[in-house]
Amino acid sequence: MSPTDPAFATACVRNRHTAKGPVHPHREAIYPTSAFGYPDTASAMALFEDREQGYVYGRWGNPTCDAAAEAIADLECAGAPELREQVGARLFASGMAAIASALLAFAGPGERILVQRQLYGGTDELFRRWLEPRGIGRISVDLNDPAALAQALAQKPVAVYVETPSNPMLECVDLPALASALRAHAGGGAGGGRPIPLVVDNTFATPWAQRPLQLGADVVLHSTTKFLNGHGSALGGCVVSRDRDWLNGPLFDQLKLLGAVPSPFDAWLLLGGIKTLDVRMERQCANAMVLAGWLSGHAAVSAVHYLGLDGHPFHQLASRQMRGFGAMLSFEVAGGLEAGIRLMDQVRVCTLATTLGTVDTLIQHPASMTHAPVPAGERAAAGISDGLVRLSVGLEAVEDLQADLDQGLSDPGR
Repeated sequence: MSPTDPAFATACVRNRHTAKGPVHPHREAIYPTSAFGYPDTASAMALFEDREQGYVYGRWGNPTCDAAAEAIADLECAGAPELREQVGARLFASGMAAIASALLAFAGPGERILVQRQLYGGTDELFRRWLEPRGIGRISVDLNDPAALAQALAQKPVAVYVETPSNPMLECVDLPALASALRAHAGGGAGGGRPIPLVVDNTFATPWAQRPLQLGADVVLHSTTKFLNGHGSALGGCVVSRDRDWLNGPLFDQLKLLGAVPSPFDAWLLLGGIKTLDVRMERQCANAMVLAGWLSGHAAVSAVHYLGLDGHPFHQLASRQMRGFGAMLSFEVAGGLEAGIRLMDQVRVCTLATTLGTVDTLIQHPASMTHAPVPAGERAAAGISDGLVRLSVGLEAVEDLQADLDQGLSDPGR
């Protein structure tokens, strides 16, 4: 992926025209309707019998939502037009709705999903409180360890689910190597001849920095609430897949029957956010790089976790499979929990909030917020200490962010 990407920049701003007939709006139209009419009974029968494509009921589809889903599929396939012909996408009411629906579309009671060791707190809670009590288990290993991966695959998982970079430690999974291992496993007969599907949560990287389908993944997930929307104005999730039969069959069943459908208003806000994604990510990633370097030399910070730093354990891997290093970073406050709380209470430019990916810089404390449902022992094993602070870097002047963090990190006793 080149440092500049004209195909991606153009795909961001392109109008996904959703109006019918002679109307050609400059922006995509909103269809705020719960149902759609038919010109006659024959037309309705053709739709219900799948002889024609169209819209029936809001829970089954909406033109504005479909336009947003298509936009995200375009971004994931930017620079690979041959792949775009295979790929489809569906929009959901939230990122968690997208994750849950995708996993349920692959796994049933008695089956297991292979995951990395450290997951977003909401995904971990989904497994612990909903999937596992209903018989859908997980196998957790270091997916970059070939021996551990081979042992896990011998347990016959029905899907492999990864976040790369992960939330909040920015651990990365080597996607080409993992996809190759899954193909080899299938080719050896153990997988029945068909590779185990590789599902990748690409929320942190966005398609600006990483395109998993082009690295061997089968399914890509996004919480569109985050960077894709970019303005904190609407919830949403998206599932992108190179398997249209799965997308329009098992996945659509989850969307339709669980009712995890997005609002057309939220989809329209998402479409607007996507149009500035390219320029936003360039600035936010540049700001994050400056802040990470500055924090690394701060007396009140004991460690900084940012993929752009040479010392990060996944720096080289991220350099290979990502265009940039993202706008997310985390750091350890030397004074532990007390100093971390003081920092979050004192910042005035940064906003204390548990979301991420918006135009303004957001700060939060994973151990007491996003990862509070994760047992303390599991948090510690994943490297999430009580003094860890997560930063979603925005578009502000980086000098103002440095000054704000500096005063928040200052020891009032000095």
